[in-house]
Amino acid sequence: MNRLAFSTLPCEGWTLDEMAALAKECGYGGMELREGSSWGISALMTHEERKSALRKIEENGILITNIGSGVCFTGGEGDEAEFEQFRRVVLLARDLKAGGVRIFLGYFNTRRDHPAPDIPYSAIVARIRTACDFAASHGVQVWIETHNEFATGRSLRKLLDDAGKPNCAVIYDIIHPLEEGETPAETVALLGSRCVHVHIKDGIPFEDPLERSWKYTKVGEGRVPIGAIIDLLEQAGYAGYYSFEWETKWRKELQVPGAAPAVVLPHYVAFMRDNFRSREWRISK
Repeated sequence: MNRLAFSTLPCEGWTLDEMAALAKECGYGGMELREGSSWGISALMTHEERKSALRKIEENGILITNIGSGVCFTGGEGDEAEFEQFRRVVLLARDLKAGGVRIFLGYFNTRRDHPAPDIPYSAIVARIRTACDFAASHGVQVWIETHNEFATGRSLRKLLDDAGKPNCAVIYDIIHPLEEGETPAETVALLGSRCVHVHIKDGIPFEDPLERSWKYTKVGEGRVPIGAIIDLLEQAGYAGYYSFEWETKWRKELQVPGAAPAVVLPHYVAFMRDNFRSREWRISK
């Protein structure tokens, strides 16, 4: 099994044919499809368009790991609109044979000196239960990403236990728990059994201690202990994909020459191949 994947987030404006062809050329086994018309798929696609999209990706020997939705629940009034979009994305995931739908929880607050509203915990647990019930009725899982107020194993493990839904799982974005001061050993100990997908990225802390996020770099050039994290996950029995997430759309430090998908996507495969030759995943190139 080729366990290397990538998020199509940096491929804004590309066609599905172009993305799938590059995935095959670089040696990827999976693609994490960002939902939105700018990324070749959308919850508004017709049935025929969905069949065509799935065929294009499968013809290149690529598996759709999940749908990367932008749905974010906070436990507040805005969740009703978010839930309607979630329902649409679940149906898209079902039709594209994707295993899960990625969702966020909380507020995208990058500064420690910018207070965010409190999260009504009981309300967000109830929302997750409702979302999981709807997704389960269509054979789809709900994948919560380690992000925002639920970036750590400490915060997310309790939520998973309180929600109590077997189709509720975790995308372990390896940089966000580190930003909150949680070690990879702690994160994997708490979430490893519920982890179904991993986002690989690298970075270094900003000099400003009030910056909650880290400054992103190419893989291998930052302080994220990627090798140690992979070891911990493999020891915990993780069998999913290691998905490269390159956030040029959101991160100014990545909006530089030499950071285009055609450059960084093959670089990630080479990095994983050269540094982890002993791994059991198969890289075709």
